[in-house]
Amino acid sequence: MKLQIPIVIMLFFALLTTPPSSAQGPVIDPQIVEVVRNISPERLHEYLEVLTDFQTRHSLSLSDRPDWGISPAREYILRTMQSFSDRLQVDFDCYQVEPQGRIAQEVELCNVVAILPGRSNRRVYVSGHYDTVARRIDSGEFDWTRWDNPAPGANDDGSGTVLTMEVARVMAQSGLQFDATLVFVGFVAEEEGLVGASLHSAKAEREGWVIDAVFNNDIVGNTEGGNGITDGRTVRVFSEDPMDSPSRQLARFIRRHAAVYMPGHEVRLIAREDRFGRGGDHTAFNRRGFAGVRFTESRENYSRQHEPEDTLGGVDFEYLAKNARVNAAGVATIALAPPAPNVMDGGNPRLGRGESGYAASMSWEASQGASSYRVVWREAWTPEWQFGIDVGDVTAYVLEDISIDDYVFGVMAIGPNGHESLVSAYTRSPRARSDIREVGR
Repeated sequence: MKLQIPIVIMLFFALLTTPPSSAQGPVIDPQIVEVVRNISPERLHEYLEVLTDFQTRHSLSLSDRPDWGISPAREYILRTMQSFSDRLQVDFDCYQVEPQGRIAQEVELCNVVAILPGRSNRRVYVSGHYDTVARRIDSGEFDWTRWDNPAPGANDDGSGTVLTMEVARVMAQSGLQFDATLVFVGFVAEEEGLVGASLHSAKAEREGWVIDAVFNNDIVGNTEGGNGITDGRTVRVFSEDPMDSPSRQLARFIRRHAAVYMPGHEVRLIAREDRFGRGGDHTAFNRRGFAGVRFTESRENYSRQHEPEDTLGGVDFEYLAKNARVNAAGVATIALAPPAPNVMDGGNPRLGRGESGYAASMSWEASQGASSYRVVWREAWTPEWQFGIDVGDVTAYVLEDISIDDYVFGVMAIGPNGHESLVSAYTRSPRARSDIREVGR
């Protein structure tokens, strides 16, 4: 079906919108409000106190001691998540790894994975890495292979690990039936080069898993920076190039819904895959074509990263809970919404100039479970979606007198409950060689 909208009406809708509203704000779902409300700072403190008591969680700190090292730490994470709900399927995701890079010996490395099955096989991840590393106290030397140094790792990345655990708890106990399958992971050996995440994402690629989003949380609990500046009201979300990559759409989505469910806690979008010269587990997914972003506190204290001083006292649990709530709001919305529409045809966007030659004519494949769609667009030099219009239950739409040269276009699916999917943007694949398909001509 092809619908047209005159320029006067289009401008009327445009005047009603301001970035980043996309014509109207998201629906407020009381069930998601309840999920967000149930995030507990006290539980976050409880989990993290236990994890730091193991003294180190270095990936090679394997021993039979019940109070020290990575073995009891991963057992604690597994048992705790198993206790949340019978709905959660919790297990180790283990790999035998040969000596390489910062891994000095053959070792079995185990991610801890909790799966909350949904109605579909598409997956949404929440993650943090539970391993730690720190320099020696006596000499100040730094050796990535030293597994016996005290490395409590409260903020790096105990904070992201316990956030993942707490979001898993509230989702599993919510009673909600999600369309997407939710996956909560404590990754191992991030400090050795994203090893656990790389092995898991490689498996996902081999087995053809559908991963809609990865919410990776790494260093998310500190409010006082090393320069003395305090910020407990914002969090950074990093996402990879280009401007309309799936990861950037995920970042925009997170900020849009955080503004509804966590007003006053600002999501700062950073147009980089990660901090300058550094990396995180989401990168392992990005390299395999999956949408993933990194949450990190706005004010880092580098003296408490990879150091014995990264202790419980450096974590602000109210701030950590706010960041957990931002995760929960975004994850729940994506998981309750239909999948994003497919707007591509053989690597080219289904976008053309329409019958008049001066319009924006677009089409898309229907998304399972969608009851309507929303078309969004923005000026090509602007990062935020500026304008939008609900177009109903159609799979094609024409915006008359709008040049496809001057604007970027996208479409989202809307479920019967009003929940929005991620935006699918009409951008060319860098691998595509053919011209843009001229829809409606």
